[in-house]
Amino acid sequence: MIKEETINAAVEKLIKKYPSEAERINACVRKTARLWDTKKDGSAADFKRFCFENFLIGPELENLLRSFEAKLEQINGHFTALLLKLRREIDEDTGPLGPADRMFASYSPGSHLIEDMFMTKLAFMALLNFPVKTLETCLEQGPGWTRDDWARTRLAQRFAHRVPSHINGEIVKAYAEAENYINSYNIFMNKITGASGEQLFPDGPRLISHWGLRDYLKGIYQEKDGAPKQRVIQKIMERIITQEIPAKAVNSEKRAWDPVANTLDGAKADREPDTRYKRLLEIFLAHIKEDPYYPAEPSHMDRKFKLGREIPEPEIEKMFTDLLDAKEGPQTAALIAARLDRPLEPFDIWYDGFKARSGISRETLDRATAAKYPNAAAFEKGIPKILGKLGFSRETAEFVAARVEVNAARGSGHAWGAAMRTEKARLRTRVPAGGMDYQGFNVAMHELGHCTEQVFSLYRVDHTLLEGVPNTAFTEGFAFVFQDRDLEVLGMAVPDGDTENLKTLDTFWAAREIAGVALVDMNVWRWLYQNKDAEPADLCQAVVEIAKSVWDRHYAPLFGVKGSPLLAVYSHMINHGLYLPDYPLGHIIAFQIEEYFKEHKLAEEMERMCVQGSITPKEWMQRAVGEDISPEPMIKAAARALKAFKEQEAKKK
Repeated sequence: MIKEETINAAVEKLIKKYPSEAERINACVRKTARLWDTKKDGSAADFKRFCFENFLIGPELENLLRSFEAKLEQINGHFTALLLKLRREIDEDTGPLGPADRMFASYSPGSHLIEDMFMTKLAFMALLNFPVKTLETCLEQGPGWTRDDWARTRLAQRFAHRVPSHINGEIVKAYAEAENYINSYNIFMNKITGASGEQLFPDGPRLISHWGLRDYLKGIYQEKDGAPKQRVIQKIMERIITQEIPAKAVNSEKRAWDPVANTLDGAKADREPDTRYKRLLEIFLAHIKEDPYYPAEPSHMDRKFKLGREIPEPEIEKMFTDLLDAKEGPQTAALIAARLDRPLEPFDIWYDGFKARSGISRETLDRATAAKYPNAAAFEKGIPKILGKLGFSRETAEFVAARVEVNAARGSGHAWGAAMRTEKARLRTRVPAGGMDYQGFNVAMHELGHCTEQVFSLYRVDHTLLEGVPNTAFTEGFAFVFQDRDLEVLGMAVPDGDTENLKTLDTFWAAREIAGVALVDMNVWRWLYQNKDAEPADLCQAVVEIAKSVWDRHYAPLFGVKGSPLLAVYSHMINHGLYLPDYPLGHIIAFQIEEYFKEHKLAEEMERMCVQGSITPKEWMQRAVGEDISPEPMIKAAARALKAFKEQEAKKK
């Protein structure tokens, strides 16, 4: 909008006034000009006047940074608090939804924020004074930056793009609709029948897809001859993926469903009309509307990897394929088959027999959990003791607990951090009427890892502009660290000589599983960008074929079964666009952190790591554990564990 001669004139005038600031002036004026709209922001003359009057140096520049930091914390914090109130009925188990609850949840009060910041010239004030750094610059120069340098960089990056508020609103609405869909997607297991109409799970619970189904399937490994039940759950998942599931079997216990024959009350029924993929398609179509406003990152994939994760997509994909191609994969598969005394089946991607809890029945775990945490309030009250068991001092445990609120979740559970220091992080997990069951507790421990990180990286970071961790995978890493200590917190951990090796193989097997899921997610988005006119039915077919392709490449050689679509069951693919790569990345990061914690105290080191804030992942990891993010430590540890088991078998013979 601003012509080159106008930009040059503004640059020359400012350099004449501040010759020592030539580099900053040139970069900042040009970035400001690229986002200045002469129809909305003022004429070319107004642009030049704005630049000359508002370029700052010295103490005035430092005061500007402090002002933005204080005000943005309040703005973002209050918008987050308001959003949580608007979404409460959707996120929390408050009973039946009211007629307007979904509408309130789809309303985002902050969707106009960035445009308002431009309209008031505040965004231009930041851009004019603080250069926008590229990822390449951050990676190259970041190790030598001060904390103030990082704060300036993160401030400028907040305003580096100007997406119209109505597009932001459409994106929020699409995600809210998908969230509502997923949070209400339950299967009543007591209505699942076999070929003769017999109830297969007479006392089965209501399970949300995919989390509940997956974790229930995992629990069946504790039962003798549980494979037939697991095959039925696999079939349920496959029906969901392919959208062959009868529409009236979703979130309803009125009809008996035979997943194998795919009948309701013994008769054929209308299937779900590709709603699963309609929701994903709506998210995609909302995101492509923002593509033109990111010339250097012109796709949602570019933005998720370059701007969100700050790790190039090829680099992340290589980590996943290295994990999947490691020779330790087939060796672990062979060990699992030997432990099961049968050939592996597709659902064995969720094999749970390496965990210490595999020797404890689900009923025992559920009873112990319900007795300890009869409701969400009891878990919230118990947080100081939980953190104490993890090694945190009483003072730190109480500090964190006072800033975490626990609620019963309508969906599977999640954590939502506060954005200002006067608010609390929210922890949600499912809490049935009879008290929290083990599955809900396991999720709650995962979410407590998130919330503890969120409290540290907001309340104890030196710059709130650096609040948080580099990307979602890092907070997932801490969540996995907490989740892995669930039995320890319940007082039911039974360590033995093989505990460490079992834990390593469990982590390795889980990371391999979710790495394939992430590759499906990534390839689905690539397909979407190549097929922008696709219909939900087209997307359904594509997802199934992509999932089968990834399976055949990385899993079929281990399982001896080709063409399984199971990797596409994850609900995150539907309601969190391109979120899934954060999970395997989180497993990789968590493993490296855990290795570090073997020689350092979790409680002390976690806070030190978290208060680094949102610098680049590479820099954060180097400062945290002294090495780059890599699957190699996990692969090597798996090799050592497999060797130990092989030596044990040799001694027995």
